[in-house]
This record gives sequence, C-alpha cells and structure tokens, in this order.
Amino acid sequence: MIKNIIKKIVPNKVLVLMKKSKRNLNNYIKSNEVNVTKEDLVRLHKYKECFPNVMTTKRTLDEIIYNRASICRYGDAEFDISNQENQNDSYQSPSNGLTRRLHEILQNGSCDKLLVCIPPFNSATNNIKRYHGCLSFWEWYWLNRFTKIKPFLINCEYGNSFVTRETVFHENQVDYIKKIWDKRDVVFVYSAKGRFNVNDLLFDNISSKSEVLVPPSNAFDEYDSILEECKKYPANSLFMIAAGPTATVLAYDLFKLGYQALDVGHLPNSYDEFKGVIMSPEDIPLIS
Repeated sequence: MIKNIIKKIVPNKVLVLMKKSKRNLNNYIKSNEVNVTKEDLVRLHKYKECFPNVMTTKRTLDEIIYNRASICRYGDAEFDISNQENQNDSYQSPSNGLTRRLHEILQNGSCDKLLVCIPPFNSATNNIKRYHGCLSFWEWYWLNRFTKIKPFLINCEYGNSFVTRETVFHENQVDYIKKIWDKRDVVFVYSAKGRFNVNDLLFDNISSKSEVLVPPSNAFDEYDSILEECKKYPANSLFMIAAGPTATVLAYDLFKLGYQALDVGHLPNSYDEFKGVIMSPEDIPLIS
C-alpha cells in the first residue's frame, strides 16, 4: 500500500532520491496520517466551489514579463500572520504592524501593474512533505483555515503564488521564466545567511546585480531601514525579494514608489527541487 501511495504523490525526479531513504518516507507517511471524514470532504468541496479564481502560472508570468507587474505573494505564513496564528514561528515573531499591512494589501487587491497572489486551491505538484494522509498540504490547510481566511479574499481573481514554487517549472519552460530578469538591473533583497542563492545559474542572464541584505529572521523589525536602502536604487531596477512575509509588504511599497518588485520566495531552491537536487526548499536550514 505504501508503494502505491509513493507512486501517486511523489514526482519521478524526487522518487529517485527517496529510494535511498524509504524507511524515513514510510515513517513520515505513517506519522502524518489524518482521519478525514465524509463531512470533511463535503466541507472541502464547498470551500472549493466558493474559492476565488486563481490565474495560471503562465498568465501570472505574462503579467510580470510583458506588463512588468509587481507581485505580492500570500502563503500559509502570510495567512497565519493575518490571522495572528504565528505565535511560535521562529522565522517572524508576532507583529501587529505586519498583520495590519498584510490586511491592507489584501483589502486593496490587485491593480494595474500589481498582482496580489495566493495559492490555487490545490496543485498536482505538491511535494511529499506537504501531504497529510489522503489530503495535500493545501487541502488540509483550507479545511482548517478557510473560514478564517475567506473574509480577506474579497476579490474575484488573484495571481498565482506558485509562480515562485516548483509548480512553475512543471508548467512553463525555464527559458520563458528567465525572461523576467533578462538583461535587467536586478536588486536582490535577501539574507546572506538564509536559503536564497543569488548565484544560482537561473540568474545567469541578468545585466547587473546589486544586494540589499536583511536579517535572516524577524526582518520586519528592520523594515524602515530596509525600505530606505531600497529607495537608493534607480527607478528601472528590478527588485527580487526573499524575506519571508516581509517581502509581501516590501514588494507592495516599492510598487507604490514606481519600481517593479517581485516577492520571489524560494524560487532558486524550488528550481533545485524541480531538478531533484533537494526534497523541498524547507529542508534547507533556515539560517546557515
């Protein structure tokens, strides 16, 4: 039975790596089984029916490339902060200011040259460690959080936050993705001690590279100084930000200042996941 589960939910490239640690995989699946009732499945179907439309990764990329749109992404961390449910998060401590800003962005929504991005209801390319029994991570997440998050999702359509995850590489050619920063002057905003790799071959077609370094955790505590440092760069700069939930807010504020700013999250690590080099970005130590 375990063998059938593995074939169903593990991408082929990752399966090669997983064969070396089959015992760990079996233990993981066993320890993360959850009981899902018929009522849960009915409720999940109802949530899916009223879920807002999420663009494809291709359409989201088109907006970024051809309209030079900025993106603010929401994932489980951003939603949990919005609900003030991140009390034990070592990456970003609770902050009323951050919660307020995340609310603000959701309330204002997308506009010309700005996409507020959320995950689709479910994805065929979720990673093995994103599974909870028979449910994918996002099915499990919506089942437990959707009623709290739904009041924030006031728009009919959102960009696709998986545009920076492994999914984007399954659904689009790498060369097309690289058009985002092709021959652009890029400012990377990230932590030198974090997971993001600015020297990844994925970025070998940029024109120039600059850096604004942020703390590896609790970056929002230094938000004002980070924003001021970013404002020193020319208006034609492309900001690529990897700073956790702080990146969502920073991309929004830089957009309002006339920049193109992208909250890119784990993009290079997600590319490594797609290639089968790592199991998932979250497997990499948060702080080196």
